[in-house]
Amino acid sequence: MKSKKIGPQVSTQTIEFFGEKFKSTNAGAEYTLAAFPGLYQATLTREIKGVFTAGELSLMLDVFNATMLTPALAGQHLNCIDGMELDHLDEKWEINKAEFTKKLNALTIFQANCLEIWANGFWYSGATETRGLDLEKYVAVLATK
Repeated sequence: MKSKKIGPQVSTQTIEFFGEKFKSTNAGAEYTLAAFPGLYQATLTREIKGVFTAGELSLMLDVFNATMLTPALAGQHLNCIDGMELDHLDEKWEINKAEFTKKLNALTIFQANCLEIWANGFWYSGATETRGLDLEKYVAVLATK
């Protein structure tokens, strides 16, 4: 496997965590960075795929347009309730607000974080421009059939 050296900046809290849980801070960072893509993909395909309708996933993407992820709030960026209450996105996407809210509330914080990253990827990966990826195709991968 080809590797590349990177130099992310992390908080003191992160350094302390890695120091407590791993042989070294670097070992912890390497493990976490290497493991995360697989954990993310497994969570989406094993735990989230088929839970939400295409309309519900589209609402998430709609809410996420121009949302910036911040590590301190990981798993807490899915502001779908606000999107329904303030912008009536439940009506726009023709979804049942009560059922959708129940599904959102059942998510673990890690599942919510994976959905945040998934939604962020639609807007910020460049796939819509470079590969012609559209919203309908993007949500179809996770939507109920």
